[in-house]
Amino acid sequence: MRKTQRIGAFIAAATAALGVAAPAIAAPRGPQPVSNWLQSVRAGAGSWVTIDWRTDRPVCDAEIRVRGDRVQVGYSGLRRSATFSRGASLRPGRTDFTKIRVTPHVKRPGITKLWATISYDECGPKARTQTRTAVLSLPVLRHTGPGGQGGPGGPGHGSPGGSNHDGPGAPGHAGPGQGHEGPQDSTGPGQGGPGQHTPGAGQGTSGDAKPPKDHQRPGGTQPQDTKSPAAEPQGAGTKGIKPHGAKTQDVPVEVGRGSGNQGFAGR
Repeated sequence: MRKTQRIGAFIAAATAALGVAAPAIAAPRGPQPVSNWLQSVRAGAGSWVTIDWRTDRPVCDAEIRVRGDRVQVGYSGLRRSATFSRGASLRPGRTDFTKIRVTPHVKRPGITKLWATISYDECGPKARTQTRTAVLSLPVLRHTGPGGQGGPGGPGHGSPGGSNHDGPGAPGHAGPGQGHEGPQDSTGPGQGGPGQHTPGAGQGTSGDAKPPKDHQRPGGTQPQDTKSPAAEPQGAGTKGIKPHGAKTQDVPVEVGRGSGNQGFAGR
């Protein structure tokens, strides 16, 4: 009985050991990507990315094709597939890369999946062609290049030269020559400005001063300027002549003794 139990325990332990070693035996061999994450790209824009490869056995005649969900994939030289940068072979312990061009056609930023399928053989005379497929993750960012929203030269609001609102070149209100207070307006120079009033026409008085009596002459005659040449003395020896329109005071003339008059009053 005890012997039977020992045999059963041994079989169970062996089965468990084989189960633990099974994943290591089934581990993938051959070429595989060094990392499943690629460089980030912009949505709607073509970008070149690289896929790094490594292998644990010789690889020859490698040919790589990549497809993606809503992602356009292209290869250099307008080829239909790609290979390693140093040729179609890869040795164990070395790494190489494959360059592809991707254009994500997505509206929102996120992670897009790519599937890279590599076909190869193990460089033997009777080696058969094998294929492997690896899943890659492509980070996609929001597109902010030319022509997008807010990009330089794009149709966003306020961009230079655009036909949008507040852009340079748009007809503005109250601009030069169009405003209501421009130079040709009724409030501009020309009415009430220089040239409408005659200097020295008796408008210099202030307060409650009354105009001279000469302004009340019948017939609408205008008084002459007190500083006009006609009111100045005509000779150096003439004295006592008052300006036209000024009041004079009658003073009796005293006849001198001897010869002639002594002069007028108010010398």
